[in-house]
Amino acid sequence: MRLSFYILLGALFSGGCGDSSSEGLSGTFRRVPRNRTLIMDCAESNTCAGQIQDYNSFNPYIPGTTSRIGYNFLYEPLYFYNAFKGEMIPWIATGHEFNEDYSEVVINIRPGVKWHDGTPWTAHDLVFTINMLREYAPTLTYSTDMENWVTEAVAIDSLTARISLTAANPRFIFSYFTSNFGIGVPIVPRHVWEGQDAETFDNFDTERGWPVFTGPYRLAMSTPQQRIWDLRQDWWAAETGFQQLPKVERLIYLTYMEEAKRVQNLITNQMDTSLDLRPPNILTVLESNPRVTTWTGREAPFGYVDFWPISLGFNNLEEPFSDVDVRRAINYAIDRDQLVAVGWRGAGSSTLLPFPDYPALRPYFSEVEDLLAKYEVGVFDLAKCAKLMESKGWQRIDGGFWTQEGKPLKIVIDIFPIFNDVTPILVEQLHRAGFDADFRMTSDAYTRMALGRARAFINGHGGSVRDPYFTLRLYHSRFVQPTNEPAEYFWRWANDDYDRIVDRMAAVAPGDPELVRLYRQAMEIWLAELPSIPILQWYHRIPHNETYWTNWPSEKNPYINSAYWHRVWLLVLLNLEPVQV
Repeated sequence: MRLSFYILLGALFSGGCGDSSSEGLSGTFRRVPRNRTLIMDCAESNTCAGQIQDYNSFNPYIPGTTSRIGYNFLYEPLYFYNAFKGEMIPWIATGHEFNEDYSEVVINIRPGVKWHDGTPWTAHDLVFTINMLREYAPTLTYSTDMENWVTEAVAIDSLTARISLTAANPRFIFSYFTSNFGIGVPIVPRHVWEGQDAETFDNFDTERGWPVFTGPYRLAMSTPQQRIWDLRQDWWAAETGFQQLPKVERLIYLTYMEEAKRVQNLITNQMDTSLDLRPPNILTVLESNPRVTTWTGREAPFGYVDFWPISLGFNNLEEPFSDVDVRRAINYAIDRDQLVAVGWRGAGSSTLLPFPDYPALRPYFSEVEDLLAKYEVGVFDLAKCAKLMESKGWQRIDGGFWTQEGKPLKIVIDIFPIFNDVTPILVEQLHRAGFDADFRMTSDAYTRMALGRARAFINGHGGSVRDPYFTLRLYHSRFVQPTNEPAEYFWRWANDDYDRIVDRMAAVAPGDPELVRLYRQAMEIWLAELPSIPILQWYHRIPHNETYWTNWPSEKNPYINSAYWHRVWLLVLLNLEPVQV
């Protein structure tokens, strides 16, 4: 990786003017100054052995096969959403309107939008995408959602689409056609995809200029070692006056690398940003390179709250975790403040709810403060833990582990590598409370969780950012599957009354007082049952190297989040300013 990296740097920008002899997909590379080039590592776990495995595939609908190093920001959405400001940002759409009962929506398209091959972007592309996904349900990403929600999608004319829904859904546009962190349906060009088998189409043909996007970059190189995008001058948004061209003229994505390599490349200014780092590593970067900063500058927590708060989850179908009292006893054993102080060196915050701490959600938090107190979710108390365990027939002899009929209560927590800083602290807390706890970090962790073989695990909630419905629906019993059968969400908890409330929430628009009432009813059940134990807000501690680029998003200037693997990355590229060198 490092050899190809340095060859690339020498060939593509040596600091002067003139032409380079390096070859790309479109012929000879032009020379681009370093302060007009942005360098990152690949974000995907499907890169291994120092290679991008899907370097020649650009199908965004095949689960787990398309690296988020291009398609995520070059298929432009109808809207962007900024969770830090709680605002919708119209983009390809100029607006939309639901009918009275939210069973139909009409979408208005911005005039002048074009695909990079010059073909107009029209309502026909949007309608084609929806209907294609419906046809291929359930195999493609978002196909089940389109099949479940859409009865008809038609283009009234080239700038107007009408979507008829199977039931009231006031969140349809926000849920699927608004780029919000890592969420949003890519809308593809009908003139390229029509007639293709969407399950096998790789969307890559250099002679035809594929992949075709609307965004302001063209593919210049895609190999197992790197992917390069170059700015094009004929971006529709610049031509129509909607936006100015980005100052970033070249994007270079290197292969996925371990954190130690990221740290070294950031310290030596060989990269401009990277995947988020664990607190000790980002501290090393900040201490070693005065030109690196973060969302919170050079002060803790060195990042922003992501839309993915994490919980200690369980397979609630299996003993002993099917017993709510055991779950509540485990909750009493957790000292969240210590997890932050020791595991994250104080650079973070805990949570008692499965929601991210965003402005639009905070009014909902205050609505259940009394319920949090009633069910003692935030109480760390080993005596209460012991009392609950003893009431269910568990015994702890001579300070050992809890046992029942001679068998210890074993808790093995499956985790991803990003949790290896706080999990040992959590395991020690459980030990002190009498639980025979351990953790494992294996390559098949996701599979184990999906199949329910992971009886306990740490995972996040990619759900709510502006109203609580999106997270609460993750616990609906429609997602419950028997152990050893794959489940989309892993909690395997069911409550009929909870389901009925969440189903009613789906039809209530954000801002309606009825939503608050239903939310409180749902949380009364959820907090009493505690199907998972919320523990920490999740932070993206992303380094922003200001050696060559400034005006990164920050706490003081929160124009969007800075995770380049998310679907809002285009907004960062439009705001970055080059440093004069």
